[in-house]
Amino acid sequence: MSKNGKVAIVTGAGGGVGKAITRRLSHEGCRVVLVGRDRAKLSKVVAESKDNKNLLAISANISREAEVLSVIEQTISTFDTIDILVNNAGILNDPVPFHLMSEDQWDSLLSTNLVGTFQTTKAVLPIMMDKRNGNIINVSSLLGIRTIPSVPLSIYGVTKAGIIMFTKSIAVEYGPYNIRCNCIVPSTIRSPMIEPFLQDEKARSLLESSFPLRRIGDPEDISGAVSYLCSEDAKWISGTNITIDGGLSAR
Repeated sequence: MSKNGKVAIVTGAGGGVGKAITRRLSHEGCRVVLVGRDRAKLSKVVAESKDNKNLLAISANISREAEVLSVIEQTISTFDTIDILVNNAGILNDPVPFHLMSEDQWDSLLSTNLVGTFQTTKAVLPIMMDKRNGNIINVSSLLGIRTIPSVPLSIYGVTKAGIIMFTKSIAVEYGPYNIRCNCIVPSTIRSPMIEPFLQDEKARSLLESSFPLRRIGDPEDISGAVSYLCSEDAKWISGTNITIDGGLSAR
């Protein structure tokens, strides 16, 4: 799939990874719709872009069907079509032992990480089916494949494991419509959320030493994989997980 002129929706576009994905796709010729809850963050990404006439920022809660459908309507009204969906939005809770988690904590994780991915995917599929062409990229986590000893993130891991299986199911069910669906599975990526931890030199060194490549990931490591999956070089890749973890899962 040539990216020049393609229309991509990126959820969670106000965060570090979402911003990197938006910039990469825009630089490569895509018209990009940035979706997130924080309009100020989205507006900042647009303002910092050199080609902001091909960017559209929409504030929305992706777990709510009506708001997702509004995103689709505004995208079609502005750019006429949808070629790519990047389901990047997600939240991470503070580590809590499973038996101490409240129902509200469960619901928050399930609503954003799973239901949000379901809603956006469901909304774009009819458009892609009519075109008989489309590309969906989901962002999961290494915690959807393995756990970290002494770090209780059970429900978060369940949501990310669900995204991995959801990817496979969509790839098989909608492959006959020439719709591809793949999943990116990252480990620790540098973000504002972990920056305070990285300020501690000993803590940073300990974390970095756990990776065979001796560093944590950058948002651009994810945007590069998204770019590849949107390219012609990946036109026969579907239902696949791409693990981006500095070699950690090979240990």
